[in-house]
Amino acid sequence: MTSSLWINPALGVAGDMVLGSLFDLGADQAWVRSQLAAVELPGWSLEVSPTHRRGLVATAVDVQVLSHDHHRPWSQIDAMLSSAALDPRVAEGARKSFWLLGTAEAKVHGIALDEVHFHEVGAVDAIIDILGSWAALVSLGVTQVHSGPIGLGTATQTMAHGIIPVPAPATLELLVGIPTVPVDWDCETATPTGVALLAAMVDTWGNIPAGIIERTGRGAGSKDPDSHANVVTAVLLDTSPPVVTASLVANDASSSPAAHQEPAGEWFTSTMIETNLDDITPEILGHVVSELIALGADDAWVTPIAMKKSRSAHQLSVLCTPELAPQIVEFITSETATLGFRQWDLTKRELPRTMHTIDLHGYPVRIKVGPHGAKPEHEDLVAASQGLGKAVRQLSIEALFTWKSAQD
Repeated sequence: MTSSLWINPALGVAGDMVLGSLFDLGADQAWVRSQLAAVELPGWSLEVSPTHRRGLVATAVDVQVLSHDHHRPWSQIDAMLSSAALDPRVAEGARKSFWLLGTAEAKVHGIALDEVHFHEVGAVDAIIDILGSWAALVSLGVTQVHSGPIGLGTATQTMAHGIIPVPAPATLELLVGIPTVPVDWDCETATPTGVALLAAMVDTWGNIPAGIIERTGRGAGSKDPDSHANVVTAVLLDTSPPVVTASLVANDASSSPAAHQEPAGEWFTSTMIETNLDDITPEILGHVVSELIALGADDAWVTPIAMKKSRSAHQLSVLCTPELAPQIVEFITSETATLGFRQWDLTKRELPRTMHTIDLHGYPVRIKVGPHGAKPEHEDLVAASQGLGKAVRQLSIEALFTWKSAQD
């Protein structure tokens, strides 16, 4: 199973909101706390509690700090994280987030990274938010992280250096290359800590990926405006190729929901190989297709095409397993002398099918039965046609009638 996380920060993001959403999703709080305890920080406590934002249940995270030392250089935070007995994935993620923060601060202030001293973001609660979020992510067993665009409000805010516009300059620097959407709220909706977390965590940006949703969670922001639900939503999905387990229903006329369920099927990774041929005879082309099937290709076919300068040609397409692809390419090259290929992997779904054999006037005919119908095997019909002197089309009708009668 491929476990993926999709985050929806369309209304903004902060470190405590990310951590809250992961706790709400089911992250192991005890393990997260053990990771936090591995770092030497002054006295603090972490409160995790259910709350509401505009009628939606969410999880709120509140870090209580006894010491208020807000001035920590980036190098001190990085050394503290690298020397602690942390899970390597947690340490790497947290260090990456703080490196992004430090790099952004250095750029907007025109100083070197080693000269950066964190004020607000260097406080203990920010370290807890970042370290805790990475620990929560690891505890969920997530292999890929996706996110929608980040919602941005506009305002001004008083910071350590005075009044600055919102989004803050460091936040904007962190957002370079990241999709955003506007939020109609005169407030800071995206904090440097929250953006640094997503910038370090997220593999791809965009809509929720295809998959099976397993759980959802919401992390509450500290403010509760009347205009919208101030939450970050997290969705845990299985994004491995799905296997639909809906059973087939024998009665096609049934009006129950089960009668319209998706038929079961399995997904496979296949390789598609294509090449254009403008100097090959029909005889050789037919031979190539037959031999490709004999080699084990799942399918092979030819499509008439018009190439540049309106030259008539054929496109040879082959579908096979990834393991067989090198042998297929070698065979096509030797038989056609083509100079190039197009090749890519794709996901192929095979619906369930069963094979039944009937007796048709003394000749065995196999019937392939799928979710939406049945079809006699052509080769068997040809053999029966040659022996009986009847048309293949007529025998196909008789074979289906015989099979259907046996089912009734």
